[in-house]
Amino acid sequence: MDFPKDFLWGAATASFQVEGYPEADGAGESNWLHFCRQRGRIANDDIPDIAPGQFIHYKEDVKIMRDIGVKAYRMSLSWSRIFPNGDGKINPKGFDYYDRMVNELLENGIQPWITFFHWDMPQSLEDRFGGWRSKDVCKIFGDYVSAAAAHLSDRVTNFFTVNEIPCFTSAGYGSGTFAPGLKLGRKEVNQTIYNGCLAHGYAMTAARAAAKQPISIGLVDNCDGFMPVIATEENINAARKAFRLENSDRLTLIREGKFTPEYVKATGEYMPEYTDEELKMISTPMDFQGVNLYAPNYVMADKNSERGYRIVPFSSSHPVMSMPWLKFDPQIIYYVSRFISELWPTPAIYVTENGCAAEDKFDLDGEVYDTDRTMYLREHFRSAARAVKENYPLKGYFVWSLLDNFEWACGFEKRFGIVYVNYHDLSRTPKLSAKYYREVIRTGNAV
Repeated sequence: MDFPKDFLWGAATASFQVEGYPEADGAGESNWLHFCRQRGRIANDDIPDIAPGQFIHYKEDVKIMRDIGVKAYRMSLSWSRIFPNGDGKINPKGFDYYDRMVNELLENGIQPWITFFHWDMPQSLEDRFGGWRSKDVCKIFGDYVSAAAAHLSDRVTNFFTVNEIPCFTSAGYGSGTFAPGLKLGRKEVNQTIYNGCLAHGYAMTAARAAAKQPISIGLVDNCDGFMPVIATEENINAARKAFRLENSDRLTLIREGKFTPEYVKATGEYMPEYTDEELKMISTPMDFQGVNLYAPNYVMADKNSERGYRIVPFSSSHPVMSMPWLKFDPQIIYYVSRFISELWPTPAIYVTENGCAAEDKFDLDGEVYDTDRTMYLREHFRSAARAVKENYPLKGYFVWSLLDNFEWACGFEKRFGIVYVNYHDLSRTPKLSAKYYREVIRTGNAV
């Protein structure tokens, strides 16, 4: 077998992308719902008011997961459902959906793995505090995490703090492509990145203190996946160094509790405000490391460069999936698993997202033959198997995504699911990739 019997096979989604009904049962407006309501922000001005509708169709989705053989489901909570204003009084109905979902998963033998924050912040916190520009919001986030952990930890024992810090900081406050859609200066953006790390630290402490039983908790990071362009010893060493230094604004900071000298020098007057006490909390030891891996970055050793390496640009004809940024090289899973374990003590690593968009269409026989996505998954599983066989602590994999869903600024134009969702009637159809994934789970082989 390529994978041991206890290797954790899962699927992943995020609340705002799949639930629909974002203001049901007294939920507050999130920053992403507010963002979507501004014309021109999202492709086709799409808003996930209903689709894909897991809020209503959760039992059907759990049955699909059970039929595929999925052992774990990584889902996120909507902060706005639980605290409509971000803080203050809990909305008692806010937990009702998550209670139903968690109980349904457990009844079907599927472990819930919960992410506390996957980008959707209550808009009230943006209006009152400036969102992730404020350290006050980090503390408020800790209070929310405490309430959520206290409520769910009687049944759930695996949690993630935050998902992809650069996407809710740099993309939200720098490029403006994600909520809240701002274009701030370099120092302000660096502060939001740091505050995202600080929120992770608050969540680590709050969740463990509030839990009703021992829990495992860690971070989900979309680290830049550096790998050697040619696997010589000097290029591997250069790629490892690049992985540490090029991810130093968050992942290295969180894992080491300090800014690298290279980061301080490069950032100069634009350094964020921080304290040693905060750095200590940020670097609280984790039980596992989650990594979202999609596309590679190539590195070559270079004795003439200041850092001893250079990043190799992609050729214009490099294989790319159905997203302009999604370049293809599956060895990213092997090298990221290897570099994390070599750089920092890590009990377990989980690939918390991996997948690709595809131009999915029904064939005449009513099937969706997404051979491109199936190929993408197969090759990444082989890379994961290499990491496992070489005894790096890769313990599980969550495919992104279970369902076609709201793909942020792309709206409903891009489909990442292994299950096709008809956005008119919300019917679900497992694609070829779902059937392939079922076989991998059944056999333990990247067949």
